[in-house]
Amino acid sequence: MPEMDADARAEVVRAVRRALAEHGYERLTTAKIAEEYENSEAGLYYYFDSKDEMIAAFLEDAAGQLGEELAARDAEGPVAELRAACASLFRSPGEEGAGLHVAVMELLSHAPYNETLREPLLALESATLDELERIVTEGVEEGVFRDVDPRATAAFLLAAADGSTGFHVALEMDVGEDLRRAWSAYIDSLLAETDG
Repeated sequence: MPEMDADARAEVVRAVRRALAEHGYERLTTAKIAEEYENSEAGLYYYFDSKDEMIAAFLEDAAGQLGEELAARDAEGPVAELRAACASLFRSPGEEGAGLHVAVMELLSHAPYNETLREPLLALESATLDELERIVTEGVEEGVFRDVDPRATAAFLLAAADGSTGFHVALEMDVGEDLRRAWSAYIDSLLAETDG
């Protein structure tokens, strides 16, 4: 395949993001991506062999941007950073990005059987896990969090956020406020006791 210039690749990635958020994986076609790309389907196939390769390009880009987005949150200190990260990861139906979270969950269900998607999905989930671990590690080192295992804590939060996408966002179960209270209470349970 010919090498795609950075601007054209970014346009394809944005087109895949919009189409995937609107249609999900199962209903996504290269024609729907081309509509969002405002170019021909043949133009997409000049650079990509399949729909899954287009999705993989989007996932690779998303993995790179995720850490930057979480780190760029306007939050000072590990507690505020972790609350902001959870607010971003625990979406509600109708929120910006909620459809994309559902689509990624759908893609995760295909990962065991789809070589093209497995690696970029692993990179995306790993980027999220690494950023959560970084925040918790800083909190432990600064003494604002108890001496918890940062990786295990991050993994628990990521698993909970991924799971909530299924029943709260995809199925629109009315548990959004319950989830917010639960992850907030979990973060409170991480706080180090202060003398006082």
